[in-house]
Amino acid sequence: MISKETEHKELKNGLTTGTCASAVAKAAVYMLVNQEMIKHVAITLPSGSEVILEINDSSINKNQTQCATIKDAGDDPDITHGATICASAKFIDGNDIKIIGGKGIGRVTKPGLAVEVGQPAINPVPLKMIKQSIAEVLPKGKGVAVEISIPEGEKLAKKTFNPQLGIVGGLSVLGTTGIVKPMSEEALKDSLVVKLNQIEAYGFKEAIFSPGNYSTSFSKENLNINEEWVVLTSNYIGFMLEQAIIQNFKKVVIVGHLGKLIKIAGGIFHTHSRIADARNEIMASHYFKFSKDAEGFDLIMQSNTTEEAISFVKDAAFWNYLANTMKKRAELYCHGDLEVEIVLLSQKAGLLATTSEALSIINHIHHEK
Repeated sequence: MISKETEHKELKNGLTTGTCASAVAKAAVYMLVNQEMIKHVAITLPSGSEVILEINDSSINKNQTQCATIKDAGDDPDITHGATICASAKFIDGNDIKIIGGKGIGRVTKPGLAVEVGQPAINPVPLKMIKQSIAEVLPKGKGVAVEISIPEGEKLAKKTFNPQLGIVGGLSVLGTTGIVKPMSEEALKDSLVVKLNQIEAYGFKEAIFSPGNYSTSFSKENLNINEEWVVLTSNYIGFMLEQAIIQNFKKVVIVGHLGKLIKIAGGIFHTHSRIADARNEIMASHYFKFSKDAEGFDLIMQSNTTEEAISFVKDAAFWNYLANTMKKRAELYCHGDLEVEIVLLSQKAGLLATTSEALSIINHIHHEK
């Protein structure tokens, strides 16, 4: 059992590739507009807080500027830590802000991702950050084209899942918060337990678990849940269920995206893709058991992502079946010592399904707290 008195080492946060891309894009445009070098640039994160990044390797002429920054991922074991993120900028006719994926930025070739096929793999949140950062320094009525590049991106991408996802030629520009939180396993586990300790200290015996940012945001916006009372599990869903039992919790609602929670339906409770990644196989097998739809089985098996696979499910009742399968596997994992309810989400479809008591427990937690 982890002691509540355990001291937790403070790990250093880092910056996402999206934040770094925003910084060099803003700096390149500022230097193009003002024809003067800068060494640092401030970027506003989605949370509203501000970070300052160092700018280097700059060059300026009247027609084009370029610059770079070095990504600092903090104490997170991120393969892009120390990578050089570059941008070049030039004026164009009109008043548009055009973002181009240059060398080392992957290009999407398969459906089911947040970015359309054929486009550079710059996810929606960082793309918005980049454009907003540029708009802060670009005079009204002016148009600019900014090319983002990562010189070592194609080499680094071989160590990621981009090739399997159909992202070719480089890395993705990612980040929903702009900040990289450290993922050192033991330290992260300890930090997750701290939140559970806090809730237990208030005398509550019911908890809401969320694997990550998307499900937490969905809970806040659609289920009227205060983020303060949501316990993040990251990939350690099984570990956190065990901790809930140790601390005598009686009920847990897991709110999560299909791509993460589908693994529970296969009895997988450490959900990192390096540990186990059988999303298509689990979803396809359960769908065939439910529907006997052989064509749907094949299409799900061939899907690039679970988001794409959703479109091949012909009977919406499958989602309730799947959520209840997850509930049974989780309760079996807990040997009956914990009631587990499921809220199953999709980024495109929103709420897919809930098990029978999930929303009533959430409402009870909301009113009690």
